[in-house]
Amino acid sequence: MPIELTEIAHLAQILERSGVATIEIEQPGQSLKLVVDTGPRMAESPMPATPAVDHSVIAKADVAGHFLTAHPWRDRPFVAPGQRVEAGAIVGLVRIGLLYAPIVAPATGIVDAVIAEPGATVGYGTAIARIRPLPEGSSIN
Repeated sequence: MPIELTEIAHLAQILERSGVATIEIEQPGQSLKLVVDTGPRMAESPMPATPAVDHSVIAKADVAGHFLTAHPWRDRPFVAPGQRVEAGAIVGLVRIGLLYAPIVAPATGIVDAVIAEPGATVGYGTAIARIRPLPEGSSIN
């Protein structure tokens, strides 16, 4: 059964809303790859801009489900902007039915922002938190 254009348009809208940049679907005799351009739109400038160096790392969801900033039995979120986190620390949860999958910090650093909205549906690779890594050996309390 061929994929209809209306289905493709609907999938593209879902991708754009969820922050997922690419999806690939294969069926016998056909394949479809959708790529959503999420880059910022800028007017072309005659002078090339010097790109800002951003060393931030992103904690991403490893599974699809609903994002939670805190465990249901806790009052406080796992992390907040400005908070120091260690590599491997839990920064949020993804609820999949009755299961909770942890989202962990990929590096030791300071949380710049929690990107995902609490309760939002997230997919594999959805950005959850932006972390500014600390240089090795540094200590910020």
